[in-house]
Amino acid sequence: MHRAWLLFPCAAFALILSMPGAEAADAAVIGNATQMKPEAGARFEGQARELAVGAEVHRDEQVWTASGGRLDIAFADGSSITLGENARVVLDEFVMPEGAGGGSQVVRSITGALRFVGGTVDKSGSTKIVTPIATMTVRGTEFFAGPIDGAYGVFVFDGQVDVATSAGSVTLKKGEGTTLTQSRIAPTPPKTWGDAKIARAEKIVGY
Repeated sequence: MHRAWLLFPCAAFALILSMPGAEAADAAVIGNATQMKPEAGARFEGQARELAVGAEVHRDEQVWTASGGRLDIAFADGSSITLGENARVVLDEFVMPEGAGGGSQVVRSITGALRFVGGTVDKSGSTKIVTPIATMTVRGTEFFAGPIDGAYGVFVFDGQVDVATSAGSVTLKKGEGTTLTQSRIAPTPPKTWGDAKIARAEKIVGY
């Protein structure tokens, strides 16, 4: 009798693991760290950790780089993000498209610069990069966003990005950039960036 009672918790535990909640925990994995220097870290469900190449990243996880650091993350839909030094972002939302429905992806950039390359979600659903200054809506895009030349700049290498603050918005196409200074001030009109400024942006998020 006592032996049967001891076996019950094991059976119950196995049942719990087979329930949808356990599958949901696995579904929280949305990508992997693919490259970094010299180190990068993350915080998920209150636990801090160092990242290594190949490490899984999760929905709602905060990831960061330190001085001189870089971090590349590849997401499940084929999109990717590169963080420059002293950057911190939260992987707020990630839902893969299913059937005729579009997916959704939200990355909240707290500090630092990033380079984003779109994947399946931004081609068929909605991808947004949210910063303290503006929100970028991504459309089949590769773009830079971050501090540059004393302000916050957004530049589109390919595709299209809508950049919006509380005071207005602009649409950037390939080769165009905008400058932002405050969330209550509209982005500057789209402007073609020169080769020197593009090179500076690439260096900020490059290895």
